[in-house]
Amino acid sequence: MLDKLPAGLGWVLVGVGAIVFVLVVRRLRMQARRLQERSRELEHLSTELIRVNKMKSEFLANVSHELRTPLNAIVGFVDLLREGVYGELTPKQAAPVERIEASASHLRHLVDQILDLAKMAAGRLEVHSEPIDLRPFILDVASEIEPLVAEKSLYLSLALSANLPRVRTDTTHLRQIILNLLGNSVKYTNSGTISVRAKIVPASDPVVPANIKPGQDTAASTTRPWVAIQVADTGIGIGKNDQVRVFEEFEQINAGSRGDSMNRGTGLGLPISRRLARLLGGDVTVESELGKGSTFTVWLPGEPSQ
Repeated sequence: MLDKLPAGLGWVLVGVGAIVFVLVVRRLRMQARRLQERSRELEHLSTELIRVNKMKSEFLANVSHELRTPLNAIVGFVDLLREGVYGELTPKQAAPVERIEASASHLRHLVDQILDLAKMAAGRLEVHSEPIDLRPFILDVASEIEPLVAEKSLYLSLALSANLPRVRTDTTHLRQIILNLLGNSVKYTNSGTISVRAKIVPASDPVVPANIKPGQDTAASTTRPWVAIQVADTGIGIGKNDQVRVFEEFEQINAGSRGDSMNRGTGLGLPISRRLARLLGGDVTVESELGKGSTFTVWLPGEPSQ
């Protein structure tokens, strides 16, 4: 086509084309350099965030650990006071001492929760699995909550399957999960019933959470059952939009006044329970409706059928 144009115009078009090509190449190179710089910035930022997050976890773990010693001393001295080691307490002294004991115990519980959370975030929380019979274990844990249930004039119901299997799990962590769920139910139930149920659920059952189901191409998908331990209540319930938030650290639904911290809680019980359950190879899920109570389920992997 250029051979049909005047010679001068042809060379002008070639020159313009060359200039456009150079400009496009230069622009592309500049964009590539900017992308490389942005990639390096993002990589640096990611590394920095990981470092800061690790420092935060280490800080929380160290501070929580250091706080335990003076707190244990406070609780110990309060016990000595109550036992009359330093002389009998007068009625006027007894009430403040009880208040000190309650506050110190609450603070120690809070510190323990933060320490557990920091250990899990840092990958330092150990799991010691052992075989246990679930039925007597759950009965024993439920008995620990009976005084709180009686104090609020609630009814505690137990419905445990007779054929619950032995499972391999960490008894300390499982006990903490169940106690957290029971304590939560008692706290948010003003009348009615706290129910503890346990049953075997086949792996193929659609109620098993998808995130803990093994791949369908594995033998375990058809031979390993799941154990579902449920804590149900007739309490205030949780709205659908809040059922994800309750498992986030320091999130509290209808938390109440900040001045009543001992009843307000920390917003760590449910997040810790879910993290612990996932460490044990399972999960914690919730079904709830406002005004109609809540059902929290602890999922534990059973032994594959032979």
